[in-house]
Amino acid sequence: MKQRRIKKTVRKFSDLIERNKDRRAYSDYKEGINEGLEIAKDTFEDNVEKFLSTSTDEDPQTKIRSLQDRFNLIIDTIVVKEKPNYSQDHLDGIYEGFEKSKKIFENCIQEYYHSDSES
Repeated sequence: MKQRRIKKTVRKFSDLIERNKDRRAYSDYKEGINEGLEIAKDTFEDNVEKFLSTSTDEDPQTKIRSLQDRFNLIIDTIVVKEKPNYSQDHLDGIYEGFEKSKKIFENCIQEYYHSDSES
């Protein structure tokens, strides 16, 4: 059952990332935002077991805060290497995408734990 909820949460986070991608006309900044969101999505998928499978006796709000802090730390430690085809706008956009992903993660993880307490 827990494995199914984890997969559902990964899918939910992925869907939220896709819905939050910028669909406006091409710009380096916009493409950077979308790339930052994609990197964050991949990072969450690669680390989902660390986030959701640990069970502690903490209350849900404390657990949510702890998970949010852990996700933020992982995202904040990602270093994007400059590539010849990356403009400064593109790099700035990537980091803006990282910031957006933190808010998306917070919403997603709160929903995960609130639905857990209702079960």
